Amino acid sequence: MKRNIIATSLIATLLLFFIPTESTGQTTADSYIDISTTVEREVTPNELYLQITIREKDYKGKKTLEEMQEAMIGALKINHIDIQECLTLNYMGSEIGYKTFSKSIKSQTEATYMLKLNDAATMQNVISSLEERQISDIELVQTKYTGEKELRKEMGIEAMQQAKAEAQMLAEAIGQEAGKAMTINYWMNSSQTQPRMYKARMSNFVDGMESEPAISIGKNTYRFTVNVRFELK
Repeated sequence: MKRNIIATSLIATLLLFFIPTESTGQTTADSYIDISTTVEREVTPNELYLQITIREKDYKGKKTLEEMQEAMIGALKINHIDIQECLTLNYMGSEIGYKTFSKSIKSQTEATYMLKLNDAATMQNVISSLEERQISDIELVQTKYTGEKELRKEMGIEAMQQAKAEAQMLAEAIGQEAGKAMTINYWMNSSQTQPRMYKARMSNFVDGMESEPAISIGKNTYRFTVNVRFELK
Protein backbone atom coordinates (compact mmCIF):
# COMPACT_ATOMS: atom_id res chain seq x y z
CA MET A 1 0.00 0.00 0.00
CA LYS A 2 2.81 2.37 0.87
CA ARG A 3 4.48 1.64 -2.50
CA ASN A 4 1.25 2.48 -4.36
CA ILE A 5 0.99 5.87 -2.57
CA ILE A 6 4.59 6.73 -3.51
CA ALA A 7 4.03 5.72 -7.14
CA THR A 8 0.81 7.76 -7.36
CA SER A 9 2.57 10.83 -5.92
CA LEU A 10 5.42 10.47 -8.43
CA ILE A 11 2.97 10.26 -11.37
CA ALA A 12 1.11 13.36 -10.11
CA THR A 13 4.36 15.28 -9.80
CA LEU A 14 5.41 14.39 -13.32
CA LEU A 15 2.02 15.42 -14.71
CA LEU A 16 2.47 18.93 -13.29
CA PHE A 17 5.37 19.50 -15.68
CA PHE A 18 3.36 18.53 -18.74
CA ILE A 19 -0.04 20.11 -18.06
CA PRO A 20 -0.26 23.38 -20.10
CA THR A 21 -1.01 26.48 -18.05
CA GLU A 22 -2.93 29.55 -19.16
CA SER A 23 -1.02 32.76 -19.92
CA THR A 24 -1.21 35.62 -17.43
CA GLY A 25 -1.85 38.23 -20.10
CA GLN A 26 1.48 37.92 -21.98
CA THR A 27 1.82 35.90 -25.16
CA THR A 28 5.00 34.51 -26.64
CA ALA A 29 5.29 34.19 -30.40
CA ASP A 30 6.05 30.69 -31.59
CA SER A 31 8.23 31.95 -34.45
CA TYR A 32 10.08 35.13 -35.28
CA ILE A 33 12.72 36.55 -37.58
CA ASP A 34 15.72 38.72 -36.65
CA ILE A 35 16.75 41.45 -39.10
CA SER A 36 19.78 43.75 -38.97
CA THR A 37 20.08 46.74 -41.32
CA THR A 38 22.51 49.64 -41.55
CA VAL A 39 21.96 53.00 -43.21
CA GLU A 40 24.98 55.11 -44.17
CA ARG A 41 25.24 58.80 -45.04
CA GLU A 42 28.11 61.10 -45.93
CA VAL A 43 27.70 64.75 -44.98
CA THR A 44 29.82 67.85 -45.44
CA PRO A 45 30.61 69.67 -42.18
CA ASN A 46 28.96 73.08 -41.96
CA GLU A 47 31.12 74.53 -39.20
CA LEU A 48 34.84 74.92 -39.87
CA TYR A 49 37.28 76.25 -37.30
CA LEU A 50 40.50 77.88 -38.49
CA GLN A 51 43.35 78.58 -36.11
CA ILE A 52 45.28 81.69 -37.13
CA THR A 53 48.61 82.44 -35.44
CA ILE A 54 50.48 85.74 -35.74
CA ARG A 55 54.04 86.02 -34.41
CA GLU A 56 56.01 89.25 -34.45
CA LYS A 57 59.28 87.35 -34.91
CA ASP A 58 58.06 86.06 -38.29
CA TYR A 59 58.19 89.62 -39.62
CA LYS A 60 61.71 90.34 -38.34
CA GLY A 61 60.77 93.56 -36.61
CA LYS A 62 59.11 95.12 -39.66
CA LYS A 63 55.56 94.57 -38.43
CA THR A 64 54.00 94.68 -34.97
CA LEU A 65 51.32 92.35 -33.69
CA GLU A 66 48.81 95.20 -33.68
CA GLU A 67 49.52 95.98 -37.34
CA MET A 68 49.13 92.36 -38.41
CA GLN A 69 45.96 92.01 -36.35
CA GLU A 70 44.50 94.99 -38.20
CA ALA A 71 45.52 93.39 -41.47
CA MET A 72 43.78 90.16 -40.45
CA ILE A 73 40.58 91.98 -39.52
CA GLY A 74 40.69 93.83 -42.84
CA ALA A 75 40.92 90.52 -44.70
CA LEU A 76 37.91 89.17 -42.81
CA LYS A 77 35.81 92.28 -43.44
CA ILE A 78 36.49 92.07 -47.18
CA ASN A 79 34.94 88.60 -47.09
CA HIS A 80 31.93 89.81 -45.08
CA ILE A 81 32.84 87.88 -41.93
CA ASP A 82 31.06 88.92 -38.73
CA ILE A 83 34.07 89.65 -36.53
CA GLN A 84 32.15 89.72 -33.24
CA GLU A 85 30.38 86.46 -33.97
CA CYS A 86 33.07 84.40 -35.69
CA LEU A 87 36.48 85.50 -34.35
CA THR A 88 37.80 84.79 -30.86
CA LEU A 89 41.21 85.29 -29.27
CA ASN A 90 42.54 81.99 -27.94
CA TYR A 91 45.96 83.05 -26.71
CA MET A 92 48.24 86.06 -26.44
CA GLY A 93 51.70 86.07 -24.92
CA SER A 94 55.24 87.38 -25.15
CA GLU A 95 58.65 85.80 -25.32
CA ILE A 96 62.03 87.37 -24.59
CA GLY A 97 64.60 87.29 -27.38
CA TYR A 98 68.35 87.54 -26.71
CA LYS A 99 70.98 88.32 -29.32
CA THR A 100 74.47 86.88 -29.02
CA PHE A 101 77.11 89.41 -27.87
CA SER A 102 74.37 91.97 -27.29
CA LYS A 103 72.95 93.33 -24.06
CA SER A 104 69.67 94.29 -25.69
CA ILE A 105 66.59 92.33 -24.77
CA LYS A 106 63.62 92.37 -27.10
CA SER A 107 60.12 91.26 -26.28
CA GLN A 108 58.21 89.61 -29.12
CA THR A 109 54.49 89.04 -28.94
CA GLU A 110 52.33 86.39 -30.54
CA ALA A 111 48.61 85.66 -30.62
CA THR A 112 46.38 82.80 -31.70
CA TYR A 113 42.84 83.32 -32.96
CA MET A 114 39.97 80.94 -33.71
CA LEU A 115 37.82 81.72 -36.72
CA LYS A 116 34.48 79.97 -37.34
CA LEU A 117 33.32 79.61 -40.96
CA ASN A 118 30.49 77.69 -42.61
CA ASP A 119 31.76 76.38 -45.95
CA ALA A 120 34.91 75.59 -47.92
CA ALA A 121 34.35 78.33 -50.51
CA THR A 122 34.35 81.06 -47.86
CA MET A 123 37.34 79.44 -46.19
CA GLN A 124 39.27 79.53 -49.46
CA ASN A 125 38.54 83.23 -49.97
CA VAL A 126 39.53 84.06 -46.39
CA ILE A 127 42.80 82.12 -46.62
CA SER A 128 43.68 83.83 -49.91
CA SER A 129 43.01 87.25 -48.39
CA LEU A 130 45.12 86.44 -45.32
CA GLU A 131 48.01 85.12 -47.39
CA GLU A 132 47.98 88.31 -49.47
CA ARG A 133 48.63 90.14 -46.19
CA GLN A 134 51.49 87.80 -45.27
CA ILE A 135 49.47 85.86 -42.71
CA SER A 136 50.04 82.21 -43.56
CA ASP A 137 50.14 80.30 -40.26
CA ILE A 138 46.59 78.97 -40.71
CA GLU A 139 45.34 75.53 -39.70
CA LEU A 140 41.96 73.82 -39.92
CA VAL A 141 41.65 72.34 -36.42
CA GLN A 142 38.03 71.25 -36.13
CA THR A 143 34.94 70.48 -38.21
CA LYS A 144 31.33 69.96 -37.11
CA TYR A 145 27.98 69.04 -38.62
CA THR A 146 25.22 70.88 -36.78
CA GLY A 147 22.34 68.87 -38.27
CA GLU A 148 23.28 65.61 -36.55
CA LYS A 149 20.10 65.42 -34.43
CA GLU A 150 17.78 65.65 -37.45
CA LEU A 151 20.03 63.31 -39.43
CA ARG A 152 19.79 60.72 -36.66
CA LYS A 153 15.99 60.81 -36.85
CA GLU A 154 15.92 60.46 -40.65
CA MET A 155 18.37 57.58 -40.67
CA GLY A 156 16.53 55.78 -37.87
CA ILE A 157 13.24 55.88 -39.80
CA GLU A 158 14.92 54.71 -42.99
CA ALA A 159 16.68 51.82 -41.22
CA MET A 160 13.44 50.62 -39.60
CA GLN A 161 11.58 50.77 -42.92
CA GLN A 162 14.30 48.73 -44.59
CA ALA A 163 14.24 46.17 -41.78
CA LYS A 164 10.46 45.77 -42.05
CA ALA A 165 10.59 45.40 -45.85
CA GLU A 166 13.34 42.79 -45.63
CA ALA A 167 11.49 40.83 -42.95
CA GLN A 168 8.31 40.84 -45.04
CA MET A 169 10.18 39.68 -48.16
CA LEU A 170 11.75 36.73 -46.34
CA ALA A 171 8.51 35.81 -44.57
CA GLU A 172 6.56 35.70 -47.83
CA ALA A 173 9.11 33.23 -49.20
CA ILE A 174 7.81 30.67 -46.69
CA GLY A 175 4.14 31.65 -46.91
CA GLN A 176 4.07 33.82 -43.81
CA GLU A 177 3.93 37.51 -42.93
CA ALA A 178 6.10 39.73 -40.77
CA GLY A 179 4.09 40.97 -37.82
CA LYS A 180 4.79 43.47 -35.10
CA ALA A 181 8.29 44.24 -33.83
CA MET A 182 9.02 42.33 -30.64
CA THR A 183 12.38 43.92 -29.78
CA ILE A 184 14.33 46.84 -31.25
CA ASN A 185 18.00 47.62 -30.63
CA TYR A 186 19.74 50.48 -32.41
CA TRP A 187 22.85 52.64 -32.35
CA MET A 188 24.56 55.32 -34.42
CA ASN A 189 28.24 55.97 -34.91
CA SER A 190 30.28 58.29 -37.06
CA SER A 191 33.74 58.38 -38.56
CA GLN A 192 35.03 61.89 -38.98
CA THR A 193 38.02 62.64 -41.14
CA GLN A 194 40.90 64.43 -39.52
CA PRO A 195 40.43 68.18 -40.00
CA ARG A 196 42.45 68.89 -43.12
CA MET A 197 42.42 71.25 -46.04
CA TYR A 198 42.97 69.66 -49.42
CA LYS A 199 44.34 71.89 -52.17
CA ALA A 200 43.72 70.65 -55.68
CA ARG A 201 45.16 72.59 -58.62
CA MET A 202 42.44 73.34 -61.15
CA SER A 203 43.24 72.46 -64.76
CA ASN A 204 41.46 75.43 -66.29
CA PHE A 205 43.10 78.79 -66.99
CA VAL A 206 41.69 82.25 -66.47
CA ASP A 207 43.14 85.11 -68.53
CA GLY A 208 46.11 82.96 -69.46
CA MET A 209 46.96 82.18 -65.83
CA GLU A 210 46.29 79.04 -63.87
CA SER A 211 43.53 79.50 -61.30
CA GLU A 212 44.00 79.31 -57.52
CA PRO A 213 44.03 75.84 -55.92
CA ALA A 214 40.54 74.76 -54.88
CA ILE A 215 40.30 73.99 -51.17
CA SER A 216 38.01 71.17 -50.07
CA ILE A 217 37.40 69.37 -46.80
CA GLY A 218 36.73 65.75 -45.98
CA LYS A 219 33.21 64.48 -45.33
CA ASN A 220 31.89 62.87 -42.17
CA THR A 221 30.32 59.39 -42.43
CA TYR A 222 27.37 58.41 -40.22
CA ARG A 223 26.03 54.86 -39.80
CA PHE A 224 22.73 53.96 -38.14
CA THR A 225 22.15 50.27 -37.34
CA VAL A 226 18.98 48.56 -36.13
CA ASN A 227 18.51 44.98 -34.92
CA VAL A 228 14.80 44.13 -34.94
CA ARG A 229 12.95 40.93 -34.05
CA PHE A 230 9.65 40.60 -35.93
CA GLU A 231 6.87 38.17 -35.12
CA LEU A 232 6.02 35.72 -37.92
CA LYS A 233 2.34 35.16 -38.62
